[in-house]
Amino acid sequence: MKEVIAEKIIKESSGDETVVYFMSYNRHYTRFAENRITQNMARDVTEINIEVHFGTRKGSAATTSLNYEDIKNTLKRAEQIARHSPEDPEYVPPLEPVKIKNIERFYEETLNLTPENKALSLRKIFSSASRHGVKVAGLYTNGEREFAVYNSRGHEAYHKSSEVSFSITVQGEDSSGYTAFFDENIERLDLEKEYEGAFKKQELGKNPKEVEPGIYKVILEPVALSNLLLFLYMQMDARAADEGRSFFSGKIGKKIFNELVNLYIDPYSKVNPAIPFDGEGFPLGYINLIDRGVAKSLICDRYWAKKTGRKPTGRPFFFNMDDGQMDVEDLIKEVDRGILVTRFWYIRYVDQKSITVTGMTRDGTFMIEDGKIAYGTKNMRFNESVVNVLKNVLKLGKGKRVGVEYWGSGANYIPTALVSEFNFSSKTKF
Repeated sequence: MKEVIAEKIIKESSGDETVVYFMSYNRHYTRFAENRITQNMARDVTEINIEVHFGTRKGSAATTSLNYEDIKNTLKRAEQIARHSPEDPEYVPPLEPVKIKNIERFYEETLNLTPENKALSLRKIFSSASRHGVKVAGLYTNGEREFAVYNSRGHEAYHKSSEVSFSITVQGEDSSGYTAFFDENIERLDLEKEYEGAFKKQELGKNPKEVEPGIYKVILEPVALSNLLLFLYMQMDARAADEGRSFFSGKIGKKIFNELVNLYIDPYSKVNPAIPFDGEGFPLGYINLIDRGVAKSLICDRYWAKKTGRKPTGRPFFFNMDDGQMDVEDLIKEVDRGILVTRFWYIRYVDQKSITVTGMTRDGTFMIEDGKIAYGTKNMRFNESVVNVLKNVLKLGKGKRVGVEYWGSGANYIPTALVSEFNFSSKTKF
């Protein structure tokens, strides 16, 4: 259907060039809190975005209606906007046809998961939580996404994926624990294992103690490290670096992180398969960003690639970091005194150029003494450069996929990291 609609739009367009984007979401949400399901809802929508070019002038308009008269009106709006838009000095024409290797990320059983199925699975968790005097809250989501791009030059890109995500917080009287899961295949989700992980953190965190701010050795679990790496990845732009606006300005070819740090893009990765093209339908492949601590390359769009004589990379929605073989328990044994962090929240830039950010710990922060979890701590605020975090990596543990819902379809693959120095700037009362 999408291809037929796109062909009609392109045929009827009066523009010199036309690009049609389809974004379809069929998702089913089960929210729970206070040891019961609070909401079941579904969202099934297709957005059609039409982009029309007259020379270097561009205009776009979107609709969520599949009625063709509405779609034609959307095309007319895009044409009108394009005619009245200024010329784009950084204009690049639509992509020429190029073959994109597909990757299978759709599992019918994930889409077929019903609210009744979820309720039966969650009931065991609710019963356990009630018996232990704790409360659980979270979100259990399943569904599918489709993304397609068609243009007047004959280029086509299409990808369909299923998704299941589950996050849970176990809340006790004065402590909490959190875990999260993301995959395409529902068969890989073990709900009780996720609950048990969050419950254990809540138990370990009871009667939390205040800890004085300062520099500590830390273990950052995958969600916590991913929270920080997102800010690093946003700086990995070739144009920003060339114009002196990024930490990576003048850094290509230089060793900037510990040699354990390897960061890369690979939609065909076995540990983290992803959509094989970007938002304009540009095919994505392997991009070696950081190799043994050395900055190798940056993300470069088509305009900047042409201007500077580079090869464009496209703009991926995801990234991977090589992990190690150690379990988190093994990493804990390596620490004489330090802090384990489950995740951060409310993270904001302090200084973009040095990638210094601030935020707070949440849902499981623990003091480690003599290679063991000694006690839970009250939450702490940090003020730290992500660059310093990666410079000070001592060891890496096993990784996991961390969903990045707000960036698009997919996840990042992130390890657990033992870091020699991390700056906690202040303490809290909770």
